[in-house]
Amino acid sequence: MANRRNLGVEEEQDMTLETKTKLNPETLASVQELFKINVDSRDTFQELADATANASVAIMFRELASERNRNVAELESLMNFNREKPDDTVSVVGTYHRFVIGLRSALGAGTATMLSEAESAEENIQQKYEEVLKREPGSAVSDILHRQYSGVRAAHERVRAIRDAHRRAS
Repeated sequence: MANRRNLGVEEEQDMTLETKTKLNPETLASVQELFKINVDSRDTFQELADATANASVAIMFRELASERNRNVAELESLMNFNREKPDDTVSVVGTYHRFVIGLRSALGAGTATMLSEAESAEENIQQKYEEVLKREPGSAVSDILHRQYSGVRAAHERVRAIRDAHRRAS
């Protein structure tokens, strides 16, 4: 106790317990990063669903867009609890990726190409979650991020398996 009285204000603030409604700035920045990449992923899956002629693949893309939308809502909720405004500006990378999908679709790219684009996008979001989880190993939102990461990883494996099956069938 005596040592606690000798702590400076900064040191005492560092000792405060992080909660879901009182996240530290580093955790909030990580939540913001994941919010943006989930928005990009959602929008990409919607674009892919519209661009593919294969009905079952389009349904899967819409399901995955819906999963990403749930992640977006959950991450946005965390930011709102912490009086942080979600950065809903579109990313350059996401916009470019959707442009390429639209272009390839207009040029007649098939389902295999759309599945490859989806797999690439899934690899990016999975890597982002891995980076954040390494940076924020014991944060107050670890449970949420690990659950979302599991969903992202499962989606990545699903897209890859369907892409590979489609390649074998072609």
